[in-house]
Amino acid sequence: MKITLIKTNKKNMQHLKLHTPESFQQLLHDDYYQKEVGKLREFCRYAHKYSEYEFMYRLPVVSSSTEMKADKEGNLLMKRFNGLLTLTVGVMRDEDEVEAVKQRCMMLPMTVMALTGSSRRTVKLVVAVCRADGLLPQQETEAEKLCQQAYPIVCQLYETIVRTVHTTSNLTVTPALRKGDNSMLHAGFRMTFDEHPIINDNAVAMTIPDTLDQQPIADIVQRTDTTDNSTGQLMRQLIDFMEQTYDFRMNTIMGYVEYCSKNKPFYGWQPVDERAQNTIAMKAQAEGLNVWDKDIVRYLKSNMVRDYSPVTEFLLEVRGKWDGTDHIGALAATVPNDNPYWPQWFKTWFLGMVAQWIGRNTLYGNAIAPLLISKQGYNKSTFCKSLLPPQLQWGYNDNLVLSEKKSVLQAMSQFLLINLDEFNQIPPKVQEGFLKNLIQLASVKVKRPYAKHVEDFPRMASFIATANVSDILTDPSGNRRFIGIELTGPIDVRRRINYTQLYAQAMALLEQDEPHWLDPKQTQLVMQSNQQFQLRSPEELYFSECFALTDNEEKGQWMTSTVIFDHIRKAAGAALKGGNIQRFGRVLSNIEGLKSRRTNRGTEYLVKPLR
Repeated sequence: MKITLIKTNKKNMQHLKLHTPESFQQLLHDDYYQKEVGKLREFCRYAHKYSEYEFMYRLPVVSSSTEMKADKEGNLLMKRFNGLLTLTVGVMRDEDEVEAVKQRCMMLPMTVMALTGSSRRTVKLVVAVCRADGLLPQQETEAEKLCQQAYPIVCQLYETIVRTVHTTSNLTVTPALRKGDNSMLHAGFRMTFDEHPIINDNAVAMTIPDTLDQQPIADIVQRTDTTDNSTGQLMRQLIDFMEQTYDFRMNTIMGYVEYCSKNKPFYGWQPVDERAQNTIAMKAQAEGLNVWDKDIVRYLKSNMVRDYSPVTEFLLEVRGKWDGTDHIGALAATVPNDNPYWPQWFKTWFLGMVAQWIGRNTLYGNAIAPLLISKQGYNKSTFCKSLLPPQLQWGYNDNLVLSEKKSVLQAMSQFLLINLDEFNQIPPKVQEGFLKNLIQLASVKVKRPYAKHVEDFPRMASFIATANVSDILTDPSGNRRFIGIELTGPIDVRRRINYTQLYAQAMALLEQDEPHWLDPKQTQLVMQSNQQFQLRSPEELYFSECFALTDNEEKGQWMTSTVIFDHIRKAAGAALKGGNIQRFGRVLSNIEGLKSRRTNRGTEYLVKPLR
């Protein structure tokens, strides 16, 4: 069995692509569709008509009923009938209703899939059916006839089911017919994105009688009701109690469920810790519900608790409100310095920070970090903290201990901005190893307390750093991860920041595909600028005393790094103790203008000995 995706371009030309059920399930989590469906859902927040969306063609139509082919004229023909019907349930008020209906519909054994629709206002159901003899028709006319017979029965059945959810008494279930196509066989839906699709690989096809006058629907509903035993009734009572007494939400950033009492909303949202969980269980039992702690936990860990991201909520509130003024540039201008590239570099980093929050950086994280350098009292730390609005101040961290690697990785998935304060105190080995790798990560792998395996979490945090001395960058191979900026005066932190406009500009520029990374040319400029902040090793300092650079082989000599290192040690004497030949080789490879070549002795450098 294969599912058909029908893509239509701007010229209204159709292209078919077939997917197995397994590959189609992977598409439900595809980054491309996450982005495109996300844009449609944002449009639906403000638009009245779903069909007015101008980029609808980017989402193909999913036809689960048939495996299709196209003839020479481009007409779509049935190649094979899959025995699947597509239904639309809607329209929902919120995501809680969507998830409740999905869970309810999966109680029926013939439900193959329950998906959140592309508008996030509907549920798309895929239902398995067959003829009375248990077979599927192979002729298109016979398949259409079966669909005509099956849809009224199936729609009535599922409408009965979804109306048992108390919040959905006005919901309707209809065939997912395509616009301008009345064929039941060709019913389908726009490609969607669903983080929590419900899929039943062991669905049992519903038998459809040959004649409609047999009216099997009453018998089917009765059989469904008989499965609704006392346990099911108790769970419905528990769900009613939870929804009537509390509001719950899953904080996807912090990774825990929060609750707010409907009777005492002034207490605000609080984490559901062990104490709160026990209180909820005791109150449920006081209401006469014979429930256990595990029943409460099962509810809290289900899709009936809506996802909530404080970052997403804030960015959606400011989205589309930009007044056109360069607020990011104005914020960069409060940092006095002599680097002409600072405004552009800061804007790129700031866009990278917001892009990290909304999941744009799926391959690499925001791999650059401003490094503010000055003496004390220049308001560096105050400026760093002020980059986040009051609603997101919980996401600021300036007390990260890099030696505790597990805590660092966890912080990258839970905080938004990490300030590497007193950067000059970070050891060179940490700079060149762990920290260098850390900054470019797109996700982090952490084993949570009491968990059985390591989990992959999206990275949220970007980095900024401050230092009180200028010679602090230690990587001899180059420092492209940090944007070193030496302040010429205190940062103006008295200026009031319009956070709505600041982040509205960032969202607008990202939607316009403004680069949020440094291109190779900009990266080279950063590395050149950072040379003034490079901590020179004794070997590197003595190199300029002992050798000069030359392009003339007659005036110079080809030497390996070991020979050059030996010359320097002889010249320095007791002043140069120890030393690392491997590190020195990396220093030589990054000296601008130093000519090198590969030989059977290793890499040789053309130098002119001075003594």
